[in-house]
Amino acid sequence: MSGYGRTSQSNSCTPSGVISTRCGARGGARGRELWIIGIDSKKRELVDVCGTIDPKLFDAKIRRKYADTDAGFMADAHLPLGITDVKADAFLLNVVHFGKAEDFLYPLMVHELAHYLDQIDEDPAASDKDKNNAAAMLIAMAPNVRNHPSHNHRWAQHLAVGARRLVTDGRGGHKTIKEFVEAAIPAYDRRPGWDISIKQGMTDGTS
Repeated sequence: MSGYGRTSQSNSCTPSGVISTRCGARGGARGRELWIIGIDSKKRELVDVCGTIDPKLFDAKIRRKYADTDAGFMADAHLPLGITDVKADAFLLNVVHFGKAEDFLYPLMVHELAHYLDQIDEDPAASDKDKNNAAAMLIAMAPNVRNHPSHNHRWAQHLAVGARRLVTDGRGGHKTIKEFVEAAIPAYDRRPGWDISIKQGMTDGTS
């Protein structure tokens, strides 16, 4: 079952769902805490956005694990950090994006949520049209981006499903799936001058 558009503990693709209602979230279907972590590029460090991570643990294991990026979702984030006394998934968002408009945040966050759903082996339940759109996304990506193992068919199908559902529901400020996807996979990650051949923009088939 795909998690797009829901506000339960398992998954949510909205900024408010991931940042606001997730602060302090514990447990859930995966039995993991959900850490909301800000990336501070100026200070070159990570920030516990919700203040729910044990301060000693955060200072010792997390704060200095800096990587300058826009956002990320990691299942079982405790494992690469060598943390054994707590299990957690982590959503990271650069602090420069806090407060930005939904037409920027929704595609970015759905892109990363699709990675998370792929990491936990969740079936995207993609329709044939979703699969076609996912294939079009992968073809349009620059080779160095496409060749990353995380940009696989299941990830792309999760992204296609999320884009379709949000556009159909009128959420996120994009009128078509094509607009949403081109925001989720920006021009610098695509082949030069390449147009993503999305055929199903909304439920009526427009692009």
